[in-house]
Amino acid sequence: MILALSFLAACSGTPVFENACDVGYCKLPGNFVYDKGVYTLTGAGTNMWEQSDEFFMVWKEVSGNFTLSARIAFEGEGINEHRKMGLIIRESLEADAKYADVAVHGDGLTSLQYRREKGDITREIKSDNQMPDHIILERAGDKIIMKTGIGKYPEQPGDTLELAMPQKCFVGLFICSHEADIPETGYFSDVRLEIKK
Repeated sequence: MILALSFLAACSGTPVFENACDVGYCKLPGNFVYDKGVYTLTGAGTNMWEQSDEFFMVWKEVSGNFTLSARIAFEGEGINEHRKMGLIIRESLEADAKYADVAVHGDGLTSLQYRREKGDITREIKSDNQMPDHIILERAGDKIIMKTGIGKYPEQPGDTLELAMPQKCFVGLFICSHEADIPETGYFSDVRLEIKK
């Protein structure tokens, strides 16, 4: 069963995410604007990789299974081809937290990135799609699922990862410029968060 309140919030123009912060030490603070159903995120940060992250995210705490979907687009050509934006689930807001995300990079690389334990290195499962504009992140028990599509939301099962996470986690949208001194901007529209029982 889908909780009606969460689904209606996504469809009515009410923001799904209202909390925001930089994760890790970001030299330049990030920010976001929500207007007419579009989240505009601007953030810096050196990377989301290895054993620690620096990026900006908007979030809410979510318990149990969910499906988070969005249409995405970078602003402009960007400075660093490794800039990334996408959807994320984190155990905490600490820089070295366990997490998984659907990350779309500036050069088109798209992957399901994850850190199995706090302080562990980051790994990834690469998608066959390059530069998708529709992405989905799902949690179903201990399964984290990435779906990517070009021109429309994907209907077929995507790449799957087994990753045990706490019942309550931080779920949201993120951007990382891959440059400490240069922010990047990304747009998230048609953002839907469906919380499932």
